[in-house]
Amino acid sequence: MNGHVNSLLAGKTAFITGGAQGIGLAVAEAFLQQGAKVIAADIDQRMIDAARLRLDSLAPGRASVVSLDVTDQDATERCADALFSEGGVDIVVPNAGILALKHAIDMDLATWRRVLDVNLTGAFLTATSFARRMVANHRPGRIIFTASLFGVRGGRENSAYSASKFGMIGLMQSLAAELAEKGILVNSVCPGQIDTQMIRALFSERAALRGTSAESLQRDFEAKIPIGKLGPLEELAGAYVYLASDLARYVVGQSHVVDGGWQVG
Repeated sequence: MNGHVNSLLAGKTAFITGGAQGIGLAVAEAFLQQGAKVIAADIDQRMIDAARLRLDSLAPGRASVVSLDVTDQDATERCADALFSEGGVDIVVPNAGILALKHAIDMDLATWRRVLDVNLTGAFLTATSFARRMVANHRPGRIIFTASLFGVRGGRENSAYSASKFGMIGLMQSLAAELAEKGILVNSVCPGQIDTQMIRALFSERAALRGTSAESLQRDFEAKIPIGKLGPLEELAGAYVYLASDLARYVVGQSHVVDGGWQVG
């Protein structure tokens, strides 16, 4: 992020789960660039410490990073209470998620439940905890879920992840219908293959299994994307800025696929 601050989100406060790494951190940076105050939450203490330093250096006094397990309802409610006692939140991004790549018939029930618990139940707890307080305080705003391209189509070894993201889109649409009259606009972003540590670790893991290089696998994969590359985090983050801003005042209940054309290519 450069030193220039734009103003699409000036005066707004955003809360982002999974905000100390990957997509969440990129969204936090983009929101700061647009003038918002940001509270990022994560469960990984090492990532929290690094993100705290990074965000504070980018926007001194406008960013904080807190520890939160999104599957813990009591902790999520306490977090929401604390933030509303300090002035409230305008933008909520339920983004925390995990991935388990296994064929459905090989997946154990504990793994299935863990993916659904973090990705879907965690998103439900985050969205509803903050939405209740937004409604009670007559505070309009935005809720932007991080779904996935695999929330609109299935895929090999993606049964639990895909099920969680399909469920998230259903949750998003239901909340959108319920909350729009309160001035709370609910949508989701559906990333395709974005250039994160998660996907690079996946390439390395698959390369080891297949006796090839991660670079070769990445080239083969990118050849299937019409735009020709994995999605840069900062370019994906722009979709969240748009949905959080007044540019999207009439956008409700929509799933915005950002995949470089992969789905249609």
